[in-house]
Amino acid sequence: MKIWRSVLGVIAGLVAWAIVFYALAFGLAALWRDYGLHGREFFDSGAFTFTAPMAACNLVFWALAAVAAGWVTMKIAQRREAVWVIAGLLVIYLGCIHLLLYWPRYPWWYNLGVVIPAVFAVLLGGRLAGRRAAA
Repeated sequence: MKIWRSVLGVIAGLVAWAIVFYALAFGLAALWRDYGLHGREFFDSGAFTFTAPMAACNLVFWALAAVAAGWVTMKIAQRREAVWVIAGLLVIYLGCIHLLLYWPRYPWWYNLGVVIPAVFAVLLGGRLAGRRAAA
C-alpha cells in the first residue's frame, strides 16, 4: 500500500506543480495587463518577450509551484523518498527544457533561475508538510 500512496503522491505533486504555476500566472495576468499581453504572445507564438520584472515573477511562481509540489507529495505519500522522486523528475524535465531546448531562446539567467531552485523548493515543500515521514 505504501508504494501506491507514493505513486499517487508523486502524480498529485506534479499536477499541483502545474496548477499552482498557471493559477499564479493567470492571476497576475488579470492584475497586470502588460504581463497578460506578453503571456498571450508567449502562448500564441512561443516568443519570450517578458520584461525582466515579468520574468522574475515567473521565477517566483516556478519556485512556489515546486514548493507546492513537494508539500502535496509529502502529504499524500508520507514518505521522503517520494519527495526526492518528484524533485528528480522536475529537475530532469526542467533541465532538458531550459538547459537544452530553450537555452538559446530565453535569457540565460531565466533558464538557470527555473532549474537551479527546483530541487531545493520541492524539498522545502516536503519539509513544510511535516516530519512524520517514513525514513
